[in-house]
Amino acid sequence: MSLESYVTGLMKNPHPSGKDRLVLSILESLEGIYLSQVTKKQKSAAAHAMDAGIPVISVGNITAGGTGKTPCIIRLAQLLTEAGHHPAIISRGYRSGLEKQGGIVSDAKEILVSQKMAGDEPYMMALKLPSVPILVGKDRITSAERAQRLGADLLLLDDGFQYWKLKRDRDLILLDATNPFGYDHALPRGLLREPLSALKRAALFIITKSDQVKPSEIKEIKNRLERLAPGIPVITSCHSPAEAVPWDDWKGRHHEGPLSDVKGKRAYLMSGIGNPAAFAETAREAGFIPVGEMAFDDHHAYTDEDIRKCDSEAAASGADCIVITEKDAVKMMKLQSIHESEVPFYVLEIEMTFPEGLTLLEKQWEDL
Repeated sequence: MSLESYVTGLMKNPHPSGKDRLVLSILESLEGIYLSQVTKKQKSAAAHAMDAGIPVISVGNITAGGTGKTPCIIRLAQLLTEAGHHPAIISRGYRSGLEKQGGIVSDAKEILVSQKMAGDEPYMMALKLPSVPILVGKDRITSAERAQRLGADLLLLDDGFQYWKLKRDRDLILLDATNPFGYDHALPRGLLREPLSALKRAALFIITKSDQVKPSEIKEIKNRLERLAPGIPVITSCHSPAEAVPWDDWKGRHHEGPLSDVKGKRAYLMSGIGNPAAFAETAREAGFIPVGEMAFDDHHAYTDEDIRKCDSEAAASGADCIVITEKDAVKMMKLQSIHESEVPFYVLEIEMTFPEGLTLLEKQWEDL
């Protein structure tokens, strides 16, 4: 068992004993130090926050890990464009070649840098949103200035809830329905990036993966949000499978792959994302029958050896295909081994849908 798995297990255990209690007490001490530093940083940065000069909508979360920010931002950019806005997306570009110095991934005409320079999610967004400028860099104030020179009239701030240096008009907070409050502790004791009191800064809560829990659990989440941040509207969303595209088609930017074509196919799942269990559930919803999986840590850098090992295990499991996420597909674009795979690769494209509350979402920018 890895250290990460062990600590995650402790977070989930309501009644630890023996050595586990000791470890948790140490983590709680570190949690206190972490929260004091976060509070200090937040107050300092917010006191000197810059105004971008155009509306800023932040999409973020209060927990570490994947809550679905990327598909949410993609859908927001589409909705804003349909409403007549010219949005740009600014992201840190975590672990990208441009993270420190910053740069333009797409100028709304063409993609200007490689996946390695752009980072996984920004590059994927550039592929999905060819008419929307995508910019990355740790200094998002500079990115905001560059975006305006590219004609943006509104900014979507990716993972911006903890970026206090830039003023925003709206904070949209995503909460994963399967673990909305990060075990009620901050890092490293739990998954919270800030105290739950920070939720009062939100303009709107979006509960993601709402179809993966019972309606009674959604009601409990809404009730707790009302206690934590009274009066702030809450909507639900789902990560719905849209297309299952054969690898060569996807790489050629042909995003056509009806789910009816893959219904009942035995699938070996391969992913390097924050929540592989959610990916497996989405694959089932698409009609695949999972027969095995190979899950790596989030932001895993794939190698040809990874592909060959996956191919071997998929073949041994009797799989008809290997299914990957778009985020993982972006990181595999230059790997020749996929073309040599005995078991064909499919890219499962997903989209964020809003079974209720779309009108409340669109109201977030009506008066900006």
